[in-house]
Formats: sequence, C-alpha cells, structure tokens
Amino acid sequence: MTRYAVVDLEATDAHSSENKIIQIGIVLVEDGEIVETFSTEVNPHEPLLPRISELTGLSDKQLKTAPEFSEVAAKVRELLTDSVFVAHNARFDYGLLEKSFLNAGLEFNEMLRVDTVDLARVFYPTFEKYGLESLSEKLDLAHDHPHAAVSDAYATAELLLKIEAKIQKLPRSVLEELLRHSDNLLFESKTFLQEQLDKTKIRPAGFKVVHNIATRKFRASVSKKSPLTALSANFSENISRLGLSSRSKQEKLAHLMETELTHLQASFIEAPTGLGKTYGYLLPILASGKGLVVSTATKVLQKQLVNDVAPKLGKTFGLKMAKIVGTKNYISLRKFSELLLNNTDGKNFEIFKMKILIWLTETGTGELDEVSKVMTNDDYFEVIRHDGYVNTKQLHYEQDFWLKAQKEAEQAEIKVVNHAYLIERLADYPETFLENRVLVVDEAQQLFPIMENAGQKSLKITDELIKIDAETSENPQLTKRLQESLVFQLNKKELDLNKIKIDADELGLRNLSALLEADNQIVWCENGMLYSSDQDFYNFERLIPKNTKLFMLGATLSLSKDKPSFPDLLGFTDYRFFKIEGNQATNQQLLTVTDAPNIKNLSLIDYADYTANSIGELSKLNLPMVVLFTSKMALTFVAEKLSAEGFEILAQDINGSPAQIKKKFDKGEGKILLGLGSFWEGVDFDKQNQVILVIPRLPFATPDDILTKKYAQKFENPFYDFNVPMATLKLRQAIGRVNRRKNQYSSIVVLDKRLAGKSYAKRMRKNLSETLPVKMLNLLDTISEIKNFLI
Repeated sequence: MTRYAVVDLEATDAHSSENKIIQIGIVLVEDGEIVETFSTEVNPHEPLLPRISELTGLSDKQLKTAPEFSEVAAKVRELLTDSVFVAHNARFDYGLLEKSFLNAGLEFNEMLRVDTVDLARVFYPTFEKYGLESLSEKLDLAHDHPHAAVSDAYATAELLLKIEAKIQKLPRSVLEELLRHSDNLLFESKTFLQEQLDKTKIRPAGFKVVHNIATRKFRASVSKKSPLTALSANFSENISRLGLSSRSKQEKLAHLMETELTHLQASFIEAPTGLGKTYGYLLPILASGKGLVVSTATKVLQKQLVNDVAPKLGKTFGLKMAKIVGTKNYISLRKFSELLLNNTDGKNFEIFKMKILIWLTETGTGELDEVSKVMTNDDYFEVIRHDGYVNTKQLHYEQDFWLKAQKEAEQAEIKVVNHAYLIERLADYPETFLENRVLVVDEAQQLFPIMENAGQKSLKITDELIKIDAETSENPQLTKRLQESLVFQLNKKELDLNKIKIDADELGLRNLSALLEADNQIVWCENGMLYSSDQDFYNFERLIPKNTKLFMLGATLSLSKDKPSFPDLLGFTDYRFFKIEGNQATNQQLLTVTDAPNIKNLSLIDYADYTANSIGELSKLNLPMVVLFTSKMALTFVAEKLSAEGFEILAQDINGSPAQIKKKFDKGEGKILLGLGSFWEGVDFDKQNQVILVIPRLPFATPDDILTKKYAQKFENPFYDFNVPMATLKLRQAIGRVNRRKNQYSSIVVLDKRLAGKSYAKRMRKNLSETLPVKMLNLLDTISEIKNFLI
C-alpha cells in the first residue's frame, strides 16, 4: 500500500529565489486514512516581511527560538522515506524542500510527486477556484488556520482522500480513459490514479457506460399526468397555499390574465417590477387547465425560474417545469467520443477532456455552462457543442442530454425558454412547439436585439479574400487589380455595395455576392466581419401560430403615454394593451451627480479614471455595489484601475461569466460588480438588503447601431422620439434590477451629468420620477445622501 506524505511549507517570501522555510507541516496518509501529523517552525535567521508575518501569524520573536532546518532535517527525511510527496502546488514545496536540504549540505532523495491542484481541476470540474482556502470552503475540509503549515497540509490530505473516494466510485472504464489522458498531469500525479484502478468497480450502479463515457442513468420517462393537487380558480387561495401573500397589483394582473385568456388577440401588459409578476401570470393560466411556454430574456432568468419557482409549484400543486436552451448549450457525446480518440492535444486540452469525463458522471443536464472555464480555452467547448443531430443508431443516443431535455419539456406543464431559443423554434416548427399551450413572453422589449441578431447574415472577410489566387487565374493582373479594389472598398467608412458586388462577382466570391444580393438591406463592416440586415423590421407577429394565445409582459413596454409603439414595431396591428400603474418607490432613490465632468469633453480613458475614482469614493460606504457599463472597453479600463488600486472586483468576462460573477456577488465574495449587457436587462439582485447601483454613462445607442438605424425611419425626430425614450426605458430596467423586495433598499447613482441638463434630460427625469424620487447633487452630497438613506 502506497504511503503519501502531504507537505506544506511556509516561507520567508514565496516569490523570491532566496526564500527560506519558516514552518513545516507533514501529514501521512495510508490506506485511505490520516495516520500521523508533524509540525515544526524553522529559524530562517532573517526578519520576516510584514505581509508574511500577517499571513502566517508567525513573528520574528517566535522564530528566533525555533530550531535550525538542519536540526529537523532527519525527522523530515524519516517521514518522507518510502512515501509519495503530495502538495497543493508541489512545484513550490518540493523545490523549496530540496533546496533547503542541499543548502544544509544534506543529501535529498528524489521522490515521486503528486500535485493536488491538477487533480482538483479534473475531479471538481465545476469549481471556479482551486486555491486551498476556496476548496476547503466548498468541500468542508478541516482548515482552521489557513497559511499555518500543518493546517494547510491537513486540508490537502483531506482533499486527497476526497479525490481518492471519488475516483473509487467511478466505473473502471472511465478511470482507464482518464489514465489515457493523464500524462499531462504535473509530475507523477498519474501514479495516484493508477493506484486506484483495482479499487473501482467495472459496472457500479447508477451509471450508463458507453465506450468509456459514463453518465448518470436517466430516469425512465413517465406518461404525462394531471397535477397531483388541482389549482383553485381563486388566485388568492393559490398564492396562500404557496405560503405567500397576494398584493393588490399582483391580483390585478392575475385578474387581467384570466380575462385576456378569452381574447384571441395578443395581449400586451405593462406592469411595474416588484409586484410578484411571475406568479401573477403563471397561476391564472395553470388554473385554467392550460399548459404554457414562458420565454425569458436571458438564461440567468431561466435558471431563476427553475431554481426558485419550480420547486414550490411542484411541491404544492404537483406541476412540472422544464428548462430548454439552444442545442449549442448541450454537450454532444458523439463529438466528445471522437475527441477522446486522440490523447496528444496538449496539457490544458487533455486536462479539459479529463474534466469533461468526470463532469459527465455528475451532471443532470449536460449544459456546458456548468463546467468551469478556469485555464480552459473557449475553443475546447466549441468542438463538443451539440449540433442538433440525433440518430437512434448513434452509440450515445440513450445518453443524449438535449434529447432528454426535449422529452422532459413535453411532459411538463411549463416549458421555460429564453428569447433567442424561442425565435429559433418559432422560425422552424412553431405549431409543434406551442401545441395547446399559451405563450408568455416576459421582458418582451428585449425581443428587439435578439430578433435582429437572428435575422442578420454575416461572413468573415478574410475567409473570402483567402479564396483569391491571382497566380493561378487566367488573368493574374486583372485578378490582382480586382482584389485591391475589393479590399479598398471594404475598408471605406461608406460602403459602395454595387461596386463591392461587382468585384465579388468578377472574382467568383459567391458567398460575398450572395450576402449583397437583396436590395432592401443595411450592410456594414465590424471587427473583420461583413454583416447584412433587412431594412424592414423582423415581424414577430407573423411567427405566432393563429391559434396560440400570446401574452407580452414587461415593466417597460410603452415609449410614451400617448401610444404604446412597441406592438407596432413588432408587427402587430390587432392587439390589446394594458398598463398597471406603479407607485413611486419609497425604498429607492436616483441621484444624478452634478459636478461630474462633461462626458463629451473627455477621452474614454479619462472618463474611466473619473468613474473608477467615484467608485472608490462610494466604496467607502462599505455597501454592495453594481456598476453597469454600456461599453466593454470602458469596463476594462475601470476594472484595471480598480484592481491596480487594490479593490476586489467582479468584472464581467474578466473574473468570470455573468452567471458566475453574479453568484459570487450574491455570496459576498466581492462587493463591487462590473457588468454589461444582460445585467441591464433581466438579472435580479435580490439577495442584497442594501445596494448601490452606479450608471457611469446614460445608455444611449450609438448612431451606427443597427437597431437605431432601423427604428429611426419610423419617427420624425429619431433622437427625441426614439433614442431618448429607449435610453429611459433601459435605465428603468436597470433600476428594476435592484428593487425586488419591499424591504430591499437601493440608491442609483448616475455619473453622467447630462441627466441633470435641460430639454431631453428634463423629459427623462419626469419619466423616471414616476418610478422613484430623483435628486441632483454633487458627489460629496450624494455620498452623504446614500449614507442617510441606506445605512
């Protein structure tokens, strides 16, 4: 039986080549148990750096009376003899120990090494951090004194044992497949896996194993049944049975839903945030005996519905809710199986394959978003995404997660999708997808950009240009001249589409020519891509089957009080529109900073500096803060400055995906979240009792924005009649993200002084004041106001 010596060393400076040991912790593991521990301090004969003393809790006075390394070396050697060396970052601990032996003039016997960082990456594939403190928290490891050597060693030993136990529960064929790819693990970590091979079962219960890929056995499909407990026709009674209290405006929405179910036209309902809209639309439809499809703006909102609402409906009424996302969100086991044939794709790619093998034994959904992206290239995920191809003769047909999701959805009373998936399905088989179901589109105003993306065509310019070969053409000089002309045209700010198409036709570039075929379209270049979009709006009304009842819901569905406009822009001519008026919030306030610099007179970097400095001042209030940007570049600049100044931030696409950083923010792992996109549109910050929302820049669309170009044709004064209302609506959406409960308090700080101006700003403030109080103050007074309001 192999003995493992789990080692942790504390040093004078981990980042210096002259570092010396100040503390040693060794924990011996045999036969799956911790059998012995050893700990000693070591005199380095030099003063500690303040940060090392603070980190370890050790002092110069303590270490002055500690033994020399040479005095404890014999005991260390005894413990390490005939053992495999294990450490969390073995390169550091092994290297420092070897150096210490040699500096003391003692022989150091080489040992097999196992690195638990690499092993943790493989066996905990959904974790976002693999530091020992983070792993200890996640796995409940005994780790009472982080950065005390014996405490770190003990936690590492427990980690090793947990990984060992996890391996032994795997089907043997999976472990054999892991071993095929494990040469890329650091040092001799592979030997640890080999040690477990005889301890695994060939066919452990609960797994479906095909060609070394194991998944949890899917539960057998059951025929669709009526709810276990029928819903009452009375909304208040249903809410009460859920353990909730109904609210007057929620009841008004529920009554409106009941009434509108009898009308064939599409029903647009604008309702304020915070009234309990979800149950307000779900319960009346379900009580009528109808199934429904709910479409949310984002995948994050899908998860919120499934995680928060579905369990309550299931427990109380026996109702089933199923989430469906696009095919590319799921793993293709066919593709992954083919990928496993090769085991020489490089360290990180091979470890990625090992992670996926472990993840497949655990996941119930097969959604790739679950897998950590730490030290993982996005290209790795692309090669295993599902393409929608399913064949009953495929090896992994019975394990197909996408197919499983489809079957579960058909048996569920409620299908939950996102807008992008909804558009995709409505364009293909709407009757089948919506058969006998009511369609509810929540946050309906978010359909515009999603429909636009669905209707666009694009191609990579270099992919076309690379097809041109002047040397082999019949007329090399002409081909070269046409090529130069085409490149010149594609680099112009104003594209001459006729000229580009003529050159493309002459050069035989069929894809480029086809993209320019239609007359009524907008064409533009961006980041090496050529895009085209029809001038006409993407008509949502045409996608809805005639016999489907449609509800379009949102907190902001009207551009003005006089005319809704949203239904018209979506192609609806026959519809019903309702607005449930909200009350001005008493738990929110909007503060416009009047002494901010003029955003039009500053460079992006200078305004980012101002934004970062303002966030720094606001952070002194020690409250959770959400900062929403309209530009990824601005977010990056601000994130860099805040990080350089020592602020712990959670920045979108820098510190993780939107879902990942939102989860960390809710756990309190960071007090400043910097976000884009989806954070404006539909991510609820409902876990914070007090929160500051910062808007560095008003969310006006740029003149080049494709939607702005299209919508501008519908208005006499596009800026005042379209851009200003749309920016106001986006602000209201953002404000709604931090007002999810009556006892949740928030201050919204707008750093763009244009909101304090006249003309259109006055119109914006008036609209916003319907939702919450609006004040104009300098930054110093703003901070005082927040302190009085929130603290």
